[in-house]
Amino acid sequence: MVQTEAAMEAYNAYWINSPLPAASTLYMVLILIIAILALWQARTFVSKF
Repeated sequence: MVQTEAAMEAYNAYWINSPLPAASTLYMVLILIIAILALWQARTFVSKF
């Protein structure tokens, strides 16, 4: 499992060196916001018919 440990270290280093604060959490929140907006848009589109 050496490759898995190296991959996790690289993943953690990527997020630590990110220019955004709490980047790993921020991207998850951003994806959720986009998903909610997409659902709202789909709902308003369907309600027009």
